[in-house]
Amino acid sequence: MGIHSDKQSKNLYVTNGSAADANSPTAERDGAFVPKRDEQGYEVREQAMGTKKRIRVVLMGAGASSLNFFKKAEEQMENIEICCYEKNADIGGTWFENRYPGCACDIPSVNYQFSWKIKPWTHYYSYSPEIWEYLKSIEQENDFISKFIKLRHQIERVEWDNEAGVWRFDIRNLETNEITHDAAEFFINAGGVLNSWKMPDIPGLQEFKGKLMHSARYEEGYDLTGKRVAVIGAGSSGVQIVASIQKKVSKLYSWIRSPIWITAGFAQTWAGKNGANFAYTPEQLQFLEQNPKKYLEYRKQVENELNQRFKFIIKGSEAARNAREYSYNEMATKLKGDPRLCDKVIPKNFNPGCRRPTPAPGYLEALVAENSTVFTDPIGRITPSGFTDHEGKEHEVDVIICATGFDTSWLPRFPFIANGVDLRDMWGGPDGVTSYLSLGIPTFPNHFTFCGPYGPLGHGSFMPLIERWTQYMFDVISKVQVENIKSLTPRLKVAQQFRQHADLFLKRTAWISPCRSWFKQGKTDGQAAIYPGSRLHFMEIMKQPRYEDFDIEYWDENQFAFMGNGFEVREFDGRDITNYLGLLDGVDKQPEYGEELMQKLAGWAVGK
Repeated sequence: MGIHSDKQSKNLYVTNGSAADANSPTAERDGAFVPKRDEQGYEVREQAMGTKKRIRVVLMGAGASSLNFFKKAEEQMENIEICCYEKNADIGGTWFENRYPGCACDIPSVNYQFSWKIKPWTHYYSYSPEIWEYLKSIEQENDFISKFIKLRHQIERVEWDNEAGVWRFDIRNLETNEITHDAAEFFINAGGVLNSWKMPDIPGLQEFKGKLMHSARYEEGYDLTGKRVAVIGAGSSGVQIVASIQKKVSKLYSWIRSPIWITAGFAQTWAGKNGANFAYTPEQLQFLEQNPKKYLEYRKQVENELNQRFKFIIKGSEAARNAREYSYNEMATKLKGDPRLCDKVIPKNFNPGCRRPTPAPGYLEALVAENSTVFTDPIGRITPSGFTDHEGKEHEVDVIICATGFDTSWLPRFPFIANGVDLRDMWGGPDGVTSYLSLGIPTFPNHFTFCGPYGPLGHGSFMPLIERWTQYMFDVISKVQVENIKSLTPRLKVAQQFRQHADLFLKRTAWISPCRSWFKQGKTDGQAAIYPGSRLHFMEIMKQPRYEDFDIEYWDENQFAFMGNGFEVREFDGRDITNYLGLLDGVDKQPEYGEELMQKLAGWAVGK
């Protein structure tokens, strides 16, 4: 019994088939009838997938961050044009500007360097001139000024042009005062956090007839020997200055207006006695130079200690209690039990870590030295010959050094506008600052900052972080180049959720305690815009961009146009086209194969 149907079969084996089945010669096989576009007008872009369009990037500030950006861009990036505007007469940022007595890094030298530029250092905590020389050597070895940097040029206005998909800049030449214009797809703020110094608002300051200097504009080489000196400010700069000059001057006046923990710097286990700085011996330096593997191990052990510090930032932790007890005993001992100073200076309501620690060995000892007078009450006023104290008594001095810090409000010093909104208005209101993971600004497209608000400000060395930020930026820029993207903009809701998490978490930490810290704009109750986690936590979240957090706008109506003509650039640029199997000798280059293996392994070679 069979199954019958009246329907005509379409099976090839019982019909004549189509014209194509007849195997007649046609022009179609040679591409004659391939359409250039479809019914909607879409065309295939005649280029291999992975082709990178040309992108221009403008950076602000030629400090350590930009130097790393230049170096790695030359190694990794292609079709990228870079211009960096630097207001100073040379590179180096804070290490070019700050040359006050005792100016040193609070991070051990061996960990305050790039992974690709390792050198022996003279001191455990390096002083400003040596750090600047390190950065300058990078610039000179790579000729970065002639390639990328315009010195003595200052950005005065930045605005996003949405139609053109570029940032537009007004640039002032500080030598000629001429204003020029520039444009770039990306704008990167590499100006750092501590770059806008300010004089204190003290009555009569400008009437002083002696030598008046700010720590960020200190006259390098100025001789203080035998002089009467007043140091205003007890932050990082102030404590280093006081410790450095006390034994040189005839009389030293200083002020401590709020309690401060004076602790040893980062990684004190490896420091000198009592956490002091020390100069490496010739034998130590020779050992490090001759044993690079041991140098790496040394750096890793020091870094290991740096990464442990986050534990004592957490309030109520055993590490926090131990740090507080140790620091109290150390301070009381070095202040010689002075009841007034111990009562006024040693904090009672916040833990160590509320402010970033500063290596200033000798500071506490300087406060109780015979030639030192410490005020814990306000200055009366500055007079032409000195100052009056809180009781109205006048003191004559030859030099006043203002170590009163920087503007840490996060507000730009120029109009910075996107979508009709100036960042100064957006962040200057009662809601404070909101960033996207510290490196982005919500609603501001194609913009990154090296350590903006809610960044790892108190988390150890910036150098590894700079390298991670840079790679993150390269990943984003490369995606823009390959996929013909117009803009990537951090979404406001995402940034608000990040801040919500950060603000709640930070209540667990010493950073929000009532100390005066530049983390909080110099206020006891300021917004603690610091990263809510450890250094390792931050490095992990920066490992790759979370593109789901961005609004992405493409130049192409079809966002898959970047797929191009079906080929990948690797097939034509000389790289290994079987790289996914592994690289011969670790080199990503198409091998030139000989016939040796064929003579041994081909079937015909063995008679098969």
